[in-house]
Amino acid sequence: MKTKKIPLKARKALAEGNIREANVLLGDYYSLQGTVIEGRQMGRILGFPTANLKLNELSPLFLANGVYAVKIKHHTALYNGMANIGIRPTFEQHELTIEVNLFDFSDDLYGHVLTLFFIDRIRDEMKFPNLEALKHQISLDKNRIQELLSGRNQPDPYTK
Repeated sequence: MKTKKIPLKARKALAEGNIREANVLLGDYYSLQGTVIEGRQMGRILGFPTANLKLNELSPLFLANGVYAVKIKHHTALYNGMANIGIRPTFEQHELTIEVNLFDFSDDLYGHVLTLFFIDRIRDEMKFPNLEALKHQISLDKNRIQELLSGRNQPDPYTK
């Protein structure tokens, strides 16, 4: 498997968080692939369990930090979900993480490979004053993403 060559204009769009423009420039959905590793379990505590990804070396990360609407391929199934890329400032983290919440999924994913297809960027990563404020915002993000992904007329990336 070779790494995809990403044109400079598309990399610039990705770095600015403009996923829609990048996808048009690429002629496909920008995607990343990684293996699920153990995290700090904070998503589960907040009611939004996340799979923390260690990127495949062939998946270069060009994305701006923030919250994204994604489609997630796990084996042959495709799920809707939301991803956060960033340093989790509410938890005073400094290490870049990629975490994804798969909607309507509850099995163990540790050690499994996931492919994320980026559909849209919802917002910047933010620091919240407390866990309740973060939980409330994640709930709003999930509702917005579910609405966005349910209304899409484009084909699923997995069928390409």
